[in-house]
Amino acid sequence: MVRLRTDSSLSGIPSQLSLYGVIYASAEPPIQCARIKVLAKRIPLRTKTILPHPVPSLPFIPFEAYHTQEIYISRARSKRTMAPTNAETPRKQDDKSKLEDEVRLRQFTEEVLDSRQEELELQEKENTALSKQLESLQQELKEAQAQLAQARSQSSKKDKAAEEPKRQTSRPSSLRKDITEAEAREAYGSLCENIQRWVEHRIRPVIDDLASGHYRCQPSPAQSTRFVSLMREPATGCLNVWHSDEYHFRALIMQYLWLVFFAKSFYCPLDDGDGETAAAWIDELENAISKLPRDISHSREWRAETLTALTSQTSFKSRRAQYLNLITEDLASLISVVVPYLTAAELQSSLRTNIIDPAVDLAHRLQLSPNIFTLRWPARTARTKLDTYECVNLANDGAVLSSGDAGKPSEALKNASYLFDVAPGLFVETVGGAKKSAAKIICRPTVLVYGGEKDGDIPQKAMTLTRLLWDYANGSKARSHGPSRNGSPKRSSRMRLDGGWS
Repeated sequence: MVRLRTDSSLSGIPSQLSLYGVIYASAEPPIQCARIKVLAKRIPLRTKTILPHPVPSLPFIPFEAYHTQEIYISRARSKRTMAPTNAETPRKQDDKSKLEDEVRLRQFTEEVLDSRQEELELQEKENTALSKQLESLQQELKEAQAQLAQARSQSSKKDKAAEEPKRQTSRPSSLRKDITEAEAREAYGSLCENIQRWVEHRIRPVIDDLASGHYRCQPSPAQSTRFVSLMREPATGCLNVWHSDEYHFRALIMQYLWLVFFAKSFYCPLDDGDGETAAAWIDELENAISKLPRDISHSREWRAETLTALTSQTSFKSRRAQYLNLITEDLASLISVVVPYLTAAELQSSLRTNIIDPAVDLAHRLQLSPNIFTLRWPARTARTKLDTYECVNLANDGAVLSSGDAGKPSEALKNASYLFDVAPGLFVETVGGAKKSAAKIICRPTVLVYGGEKDGDIPQKAMTLTRLLWDYANGSKARSHGPSRNGSPKRSSRMRLDGGWS
């Protein structure tokens, strides 16, 4: 138990409260004191509290006490608590040391776990980023593989296209120069001009002699029949049109050239037989190739190269020379009925130089081209579509009428009357890739019209050179106004209209 007493009789104590305390335990030695804070009440001076059982032998412990003082008190406890033994002290120190070690171990473990957790979180973030990058790279790889496959496919197609010409027989592409549209237009226009000049120079004097009454030639019915057999149907209704003879002869020569050169698959025989076997074989083979899963350009190129190879042979050149001589002789025999003043040699030389050679050269280049060039005569409805043709005006000495603007016929064409066809037009179908273009006009067909006064009559003449030949072909010299449109003379058995020979 605790006993406290106060005494203010000691010197050196302030004038306020002085406390003296004593701690003791009856019949027990003093115990370990604990330092605590207590609140002391203010006690008047000269107040003395005497413990009931004072122990004078115990020393007093003076201390100053104010409103808050520190005092030593003794807590009465059990012997185990109040008086620890010497054996417990090392054990407590060991426990304390173990506790401290345990604390440090736990702190270290927590630090290690925290560090490991941070590393795992960081690694997880890196894995997420790498996964996204991997997905992006895989997508890029797929796109690259698709592009590579497409590029390989295109490259394979190009390689096949490049190798295909090499597998074809006789492909001297570098030696072949195909005719262009401009060259074809120029060559065909030159041929038409040559025919016009030749007719004016060779046949006009005969027409003048007929007009003056000095024409004394009497062609045979066979010659006249073969001559008028080449006239196209519209021309047979214009035999008595004044000044139309020159245009009749121009149309007749163009019809002859069209039949023997331009209307055929190939203008010249390619073998020593009837001249049609090799050309027919090439046509059939080209048709078979075109049915294969290939572009049309392949079959046309094959045809052009095959014909180029065949025409480069020495045998073809000699065969062509013989064929052209035969054509020249035949045309001279046909024309001789209207040019009786020339010898056969002179007539053949003139026809060969001015008409036959230019025509055959043009046909050769047109038919060796991969593009499809054709000569086409005007349709039967030509009189209703004059704006699509080149109209030569008989009333104005052969001047060409304007076709009008913006697809509308001019006023002169509206008042013009269609007579007959003079020359076919030149068309081309360009072959490229898997298809060919629509037919394109290079040179328009030529027709003869009469563009005089509106509703005026076309001038007629009782006897023209063409009318005379028509009458001789029918075995009559009578001067009728004109032949029946259904009455045509018999054709000669020497030359067929398809250009073949009987």
